[in-house]
Amino acid sequence: MKKVMILLVIALTANVMMAQKKDRTDAFMYNKNGQYEKAMASIEKCVNHEQFLGMKPNDQSQAWLYRAAIYQNILQSGDEALMAKAPNALEIIYESLMNCMKNPEFMEDQQNKMDIYQRVGSVMTTYYTKGADDYNSGKFAEAAPMFKKAYDIAKSLGSADANEMLNLAATSALRAEDYNTALAYFTEVKNNGTETAEVYRHLAACYNGLGNAEQAMAMINAGLEKDPSDANLILEKVNAYLKEGKGAEAVQDLTKLLELDPNNAQLLFVLGTIYGDESNEGLYDTDKARQYYEQALSIKPDYYDATYNIGVLYTTMANKYIEQANEITGFSKKEQDQYNSLIEQGNELLRTGLPYLKQAYDAQPSDDVKNVLRSIYVKLNMMDEVKALMGE
Repeated sequence: MKKVMILLVIALTANVMMAQKKDRTDAFMYNKNGQYEKAMASIEKCVNHEQFLGMKPNDQSQAWLYRAAIYQNILQSGDEALMAKAPNALEIIYESLMNCMKNPEFMEDQQNKMDIYQRVGSVMTTYYTKGADDYNSGKFAEAAPMFKKAYDIAKSLGSADANEMLNLAATSALRAEDYNTALAYFTEVKNNGTETAEVYRHLAACYNGLGNAEQAMAMINAGLEKDPSDANLILEKVNAYLKEGKGAEAVQDLTKLLELDPNNAQLLFVLGTIYGDESNEGLYDTDKARQYYEQALSIKPDYYDATYNIGVLYTTMANKYIEQANEITGFSKKEQDQYNSLIEQGNELLRTGLPYLKQAYDAQPSDDVKNVLRSIYVKLNMMDEVKALMGE
């Protein structure tokens, strides 16, 4: 009786194995005939059967290879309805091919090896292309995982381009403001041997995004050790100093940048704003501020911010004279002469700044600039200009 039962078990197991081989064969034939939905159903029935692990390793590997081929054909079919039934096709293809590669004996066959590596390369290219399409469409959050998957495959293949794919994944995450993910990816890029100034600048941006100014500055300094003349890193350092209210340190680095790029109107403008800010103790210097704004405008005459700021600078300087004049309360000739002198000095500064503000208003009309202009016209008794400005 025991012998009969053993024979029955052997017979049942053999039948199961035969059924699985039939499912695998059916999947192959359906795939060959372009019946991909039926092929998908047959191969899934095969690999998900509880007895699948009991098949010979090479038979398992062949099934995994068929599975990869079927899902690749589904992706390449262009049939949206069919592809909707296999939303994770790329992941399934990659998983199937990795399962094939776990079998050394199967990989000894050169035809199998070539087929598998070509298919793995195709999956990598598909992920990369999807990432590039998402990135170029501004879908940075979607692009990051696509580039990361391309990197994982490229790394497993020993590709020299792997780290560049990871760098793209990190850049996508950074632009999506996913700072934790970006930090992890850029750190891996650096640890993989790419220690460029750009990588350190991106690491600094990640730490800034996470509110860690100390670590951001550490990354900036580490990058500058690699390349002391990197303009972008110096600018990052300037921005960090400005956030911390360290105007003197910012001026030092801006001066370095100007030596590298003397015709950079933006750098000149930033220097103008530092020297023109009264809150910067020890640095406030209206003459220097004016000079930097004028230099910026000589390089870029239509620079709105510099045009507006120099107009406001003259207005601020004028108001100081007017405020001093208003503090005079006496009526003696000396005091009245002093009052008139201060008012005239203030008005002269208003007249000097007026063309800049008019140019700014013509370029970008706004209520703020309009109100400043109206105030100046009133102080200078230019009532016709007030009416024209107000549309009267």
